[in-house]
Amino acid sequence: MKRASALLALTLAAGCGAGGGVRVEGPAPTVQRARPVYVIAYMGDALQRPRDFALTEFSGMTDVRWKSWGQASAVGEGKLSGSWCIPKCDIPATITLTRLQWMERTGYYSRFTVTTDRQITEADLVNQKLEVPPR
Repeated sequence: MKRASALLALTLAAGCGAGGGVRVEGPAPTVQRARPVYVIAYMGDALQRPRDFALTEFSGMTDVRWKSWGQASAVGEGKLSGSWCIPKCDIPATITLTRLQWMERTGYYSRFTVTTDRQITEADLVNQKLEVPPR
């Protein structure tokens, strides 16, 4: 018992109590909690990492597999289709969501661009606006 008390006293003297107590420098660390990030599809559905969703009234993406999400930009690969290639045209494409805007504690991507190796005439797939909630 005496040995444990002596060890405790030595530990206190060497650490917290010596030299005027504990010294703290720098800002206190902040706790980073994951905040949800959404894309609002055409017609207003707020979605997280959507597999299938409408981009415009004439085009959409299906079978999207997201390589990244929640950062300044999100990148996914999937199939592009649109009314301009009826009856069916699953064109391999990459979608990039950008301009992440924060509203309260929730993020929304506000721009998108779709790229593909195939020749398409749909000019409204480059740097286009996405809806975000009003501020």
